[in-house]
Amino acid sequence: MTVGDAARLDLAQILALAPFGSVVIPQEDLEIAGETSLGLTLLGVTIANPSAGSRAIISGGDGPPRGYFVGEIITAAASLSAIEPDHVVLNVGGQLETLSFTKPGTDVAPTAGNGPDLRNLIPSANQSTATAEGSNDPDSVIARYRSAIQLDAIGVMNRLGLEATDQGYRITDSASPGVRQAGFRAGDVVTSVNGKKVGNLVADQVYFDEVAASGKARVELLRDGETIVMSFPLR
Repeated sequence: MTVGDAARLDLAQILALAPFGSVVIPQEDLEIAGETSLGLTLLGVTIANPSAGSRAIISGGDGPPRGYFVGEIITAAASLSAIEPDHVVLNVGGQLETLSFTKPGTDVAPTAGNGPDLRNLIPSANQSTATAEGSNDPDSVIARYRSAIQLDAIGVMNRLGLEATDQGYRITDSASPGVRQAGFRAGDVVTSVNGKKVGNLVADQVYFDEVAASGKARVELLRDGETIVMSFPLR
């Protein structure tokens, strides 16, 4: 090859194949402007490994509450940019804003029947154990759970559609609508709650008060051999 041939040689196609690898120029990280004011409510998150399987359950978007994956459009103004255990990050017209779980004492309309509202996980065995209308505040709901578990823990398990195993509580095919609505699937095995291993029904009845007092439930479960973390506010 002569010098003239080399000068005429177009290397663009060869370089496009990146035979020696490619250089990725990192983009400048955007700063988070603060908490969003779009009127959305974060109902729950699922942290999966790999992260592409993570999702956030949000109400107030274009349609009924549902799970969103990173990159999905929530409203005409916002898309989901990132999912963290206690909040998500929204891209609102090129500006990053957070959407966090509702803090205790914040006045937010209940989402019963639409989102993964943990108040509805336990179907009542009869009318006497049902929550009276107007008493759906967090403390009343927690008292309802406590009473139902103390009276008939096995019955509560059956109504939820859970069974105890050596690994934890397995979600059965007869899981209650509330359990499914919260994002659990048949075959999932709940291995720990708030970092503590579960599966012993007697010990877990005592542990219930500790979880309730914390105001949140961080649930780790096994699904198809992978660990998934689900976080929900209880207050």
